Amino acid sequence: MAKRIFLNFLYKIILFPGGLYLLSVVFPQQIAFGSVQHWLYVSLLLLIIGLVADEIVLGMFGIYRATLQGAVAIGAILYLSGWLFMDSHITILGSILCGIILGILEFIMHRYVRTDQKKRKFRST
Repeated sequence: MAKRIFLNFLYKIILFPGGLYLLSVVFPQQIAFGSVQHWLYVSLLLLIIGLVADEIVLGMFGIYRATLQGAVAIGAILYLSGWLFMDSHITILGSILCGIILGILEFIMHRYVRTDQKKRKFRST
């Protein structure tokens, strides 16, 4: 379990900051972080929520529903964060695109996490 959480942490610590930065470069009219703090705070929040949710929500709802919920949460968190940092510009379209793209990338890790959870559950019974 510790290995799974550590690998998930490494994946997310690269995925969220890197993905958010790349998306802000590709879609500058839709996602513009006014400061490095905004970008890092959102990345950190997504990292923490993602690690906890992958261990709890993924087992309850399965890969597809958990990924959909994660994509919606990513979009909502990013959009609402734009209201907290007034020098940033996050549009609804930008947050939806970000939620979809990062959600697709999260699906890869969800498959690994869920497979490992099932293996561990099978071994313990």
